[in-house]
Amino acid sequence: MANEQAPQGATRRPPSPCLRRIWHHIAQLPDDHRIELYSDLELTDREQTLFHLQHIPGIKETTHVFFAAYAGHGTDYQELKRVNCEILTNAVGTCEIVCPKMQFFTLQTGGKAYGVEFSDKVPYNPPLSESLPRIPEPYASNIFYYAQHDIMLRASAHKPWTFCEIRPDAIVGFVPQNNAMNIAQALGLFLSLYRSTEGEGSTVVFPGSESAWNALHTDTSQDILARFHIYASMMPQATSGRAFNVVDGPATTWREVWPELCAYFGLRGVGPTASGEIPSAQVWMEGHRSDWAKWTSANKLKEGALEGTSWKFMQDVIGIPFRRDYDASASRSIGFGEVRAHAQGYHLAFDEMRRAKIIP
Repeated sequence: MANEQAPQGATRRPPSPCLRRIWHHIAQLPDDHRIELYSDLELTDREQTLFHLQHIPGIKETTHVFFAAYAGHGTDYQELKRVNCEILTNAVGTCEIVCPKMQFFTLQTGGKAYGVEFSDKVPYNPPLSESLPRIPEPYASNIFYYAQHDIMLRASAHKPWTFCEIRPDAIVGFVPQNNAMNIAQALGLFLSLYRSTEGEGSTVVFPGSESAWNALHTDTSQDILARFHIYASMMPQATSGRAFNVVDGPATTWREVWPELCAYFGLRGVGPTASGEIPSAQVWMEGHRSDWAKWTSANKLKEGALEGTSWKFMQDVIGIPFRRDYDASASRSIGFGEVRAHAQGYHLAFDEMRRAKIIP
């Protein structure tokens, strides 16, 4: 959340003083009094959410809300839709009550809006553009982002506030508390442990197929994504009711990125083997589970990072065998021109992980 009285950028207000606080040094954020971070707000409970938010000093001055919550991972499509629509409805409804000066609300979604998970069953023509129609039924009913967008349209109709939808591709960044769906943390831990086990200069074969090695994609660094949330919220005339892709730059491939990620750890990253045999990073990590505690202790690292990481998610993302690259022309057309090499986004995340003692 942000208010216009906070100079030099947005201020995020705490949901409640009674909730578990995340300290700035843990979150790797500057020690700035304008930034207040808390976690553990239960958005599925509207009454609790309202109770906590309404007791925040200055909450009535809030003008901009940035929503990036997600719940229900691993459940079926309809339960995923139910819970994510519930938390959005509760968040919007509560903000309308406690934030009477609200002007703008950003809703973060993603590639599901393009039917990426049903690419072999629906019309699918990358580069993926916001102008593409929704995928057809029966698959459309499984995309909770559509239902969330419709909630926002209804909620904002004839109101003094508006919204836009923001669609990153795979988000690359640092998380102070574990997030199982964090591709940068998973790769950082895998490559760090691989170097410790196999030695500096060792060769790391890409853990995916030839198709995955060459498939175009467009990653999204967390800081670029955050800046676009703010940028879009300050341009309601250009962004109201619209969806925008946000990416680091032109499409890339693992062929281009993998060697640079491995080089960061002093390793040599190479492509798939000529035999076609696909090594699994997930299997390798799980096979070295007995080494995790000793490695963590020896390097004085934060405990729980390895256990809280989904190696399956890492393997699934790396192994996507088809294009999923985004068209970024819409965000560029409203003046957002920030560009970064895709590998650099990972390097910045790895730097943060080192400072946080997640990797050595």
